[in-house]
Amino acid sequence: MNLYKAHFVHPHTQVPLIVYFNQSNGHVTFEKDNEILELLLKLQKELAQDKQFLENLSQASHICETQYPVESFHDVYEFLETLGVEKNDLTFQQLYIH
Repeated sequence: MNLYKAHFVHPHTQVPLIVYFNQSNGHVTFEKDNEILELLLKLQKELAQDKQFLENLSQASHICETQYPVESFHDVYEFLETLGVEKNDLTFQQLYIH
């Protein structure tokens, strides 16, 4: 399995996310970056009370429930650019799964 991941902050919701690209089956999936979220909420306690941010978190949950079909890294970058994420803001790392 060829699996890659990158971290980014969603440009519209400001929610930290992880994007996974499974090159073997041609899908992109998202996950909330809970480590960064936990750190943010500890450092900025008022963020946990911010209604807009909390709504953005729930919207991020919706994006994380779907696999998006792509065929190549080129398609991954095009898809992410439609979300407003710049290619230069991403660094994919290959995950080694046994």
